[in-house]
This record gives sequence, C-alpha cells and structure tokens, in this order.
Amino acid sequence: MIICASRRTDIPAFHSEWFMNRLRAGYALVRNPVAKTVVYKVDLRRSNVDCLAFMTKDPRPMIPYLKEIGSMGYMYTFQVTITPYGKDIEPGMPFKADVADAFKQISDRIGNDRMIWRYDPIIFNSKMDINYHRRKFELLCRELEGYTRRCTFSFIDMYGKLGKYSGTLRSVTNAEKDAMGKMMSEVASKYDMTLSYCCADYDLSKYGIEPRGCIDRADMARLCVPFEDMSTPLRAGCRCVKNIDIGAYDTCGHDCIYCYANRSTSDMREKKEYDPQSEMLWGEVSDDDRIIDLSSRDVSRIDDF
Repeated sequence: MIICASRRTDIPAFHSEWFMNRLRAGYALVRNPVAKTVVYKVDLRRSNVDCLAFMTKDPRPMIPYLKEIGSMGYMYTFQVTITPYGKDIEPGMPFKADVADAFKQISDRIGNDRMIWRYDPIIFNSKMDINYHRRKFELLCRELEGYTRRCTFSFIDMYGKLGKYSGTLRSVTNAEKDAMGKMMSEVASKYDMTLSYCCADYDLSKYGIEPRGCIDRADMARLCVPFEDMSTPLRAGCRCVKNIDIGAYDTCGHDCIYCYANRSTSDMREKKEYDPQSEMLWGEVSDDDRIIDLSSRDVSRIDDF
C-alpha cells in the first residue's frame, strides 16, 4: 500500500520525530476523520508499504532521517509546495529560499524523478496578476531546474471559510486560468518540466497540460510501485491512486489562510500537546473506540482515507 504523509497536516515539517518512531514500531494509529470512533491500526512494516509519499511545505526536519528510511528499505517520494506568497497568506512559512535549498538537497539524494514541485494554490488578487505570477514562476523554475521533472498546480477553491478573506482571496476567472496555462506551459518547457493540473475543473489541454493525480498512477508505474486506482475520489476531480493518509487535521503550524486541513484557530492548536512517542499523531484511544487492523490486504476497504 501507499502511505500518504500527509494531506491532513505537514508531517515532515512538524511531526517528523513522531513519524520515525511509528516507522520503527511498524504501525500507527489513525483516527477516521469521518467516523470518529473508528481507529485504524495502519501496518507500516516494510513488507506492507510500497511507497511513502511525503507532502510538505518544509522538508528540512525530515532530511536527517532519510538515510535511516532508506536503510530500512522504504521507497519514498517528496511533493514540496513552494509558492510566491508572503506572510499575509502563509504566516507560518520559513524563507522560501531555505525550502528550495532543501528541495535540491533531497533531489540530489534520491533523484529528480521522485521529487514533485507544487505551485499551489494559484491566487489572483489586486497585487498578484498574471505578470506577478510570470515573474515568480519563472524565478522558481530557474531555481529548481534539473531538480524535478514535474510541477503540479491548482487554482484556489473559494470554499466556505475563505469568504472572510475576500480582500486577499477570490475566485480565479476562466480567462485568468487560460492566461496562466499558456504562460506556465511556455515557461516550464524552457526548464524541461512537465505541468500537471490537480483536481482540474477547467480544460487546459490546449496548452499541453493534463489533469493528473498528486499520487499519480504514471509516477507509481514508472517507479515500479504497485497501486490501486482510487475508487472514491478524495474530492471532485481527484485522480490519485489509492493511498492511506496517516495524518490528522488541525495539527499544522503553517497557518496558511487558504488551508482546508486546519479548521481550528492557531490559539486552539497551541493548546494541544503532542507526544512523539504516542501511537497516534494527536489524541488517544478511548473505551468507545473500535480499532481495526489495516494492512495492504485491507486497503480496498477504506473509502475515506
């Protein structure tokens, strides 16, 4: 099975010690985010894990552990988000140059075919127009040239809670999507990068941009990672292959204002106490919980992971 670490939080940035303790123990407890009294005991032994898919905005805390992960025999990939936004949008982010340096360091270690760059989400407002994105996107392409083969992106989805940021965030028009698709295609080709569109809701194929999953069947096949197609998409337009997310919502400290994974305020999250020795990323098992063992043979049973 493929382990996602994680869409629900940034495990490499904030929970790398916990993650390594769970790898060494060979399992992690993961609470079902929908059925709250269901807890899965996810088998993390190498014999059951085909790939670890790290998703992060700051991979630096995970770098010291990569030699150990490799020595344990795990295949792993990184998907690193680097965007051109400031502290008004991504208040908890480190300097982007430091993240880019870490990206290159990991790529040198594992190869550019296991590194994906996310330019995501794409935001338009009064300060950030197509010319702004052209400058920033080319700068980042130049910085990451040779260290990745693929850049994936999506446009901001103005769901519920984002209405309060109307001065900073808004929906992207189809004309703007066309302009971005054309520009990004032209720029990426100069730096030998392919583009993919995550959870596509608009056709950009005329610019050579096709919808692909974040954890993509073509990538997994190329890396000889066994996979199942996703029977139940994680959200509209999702093309990811089947994977098990071992993260927990409301546990990320980046505090990006557009984030769907943080539903509580930063003040509320600061009151949470994390134990890197715990079986579960946050919280504990109660008497009312039902624990279900989950190994590679059971992955088809999970529709909400």
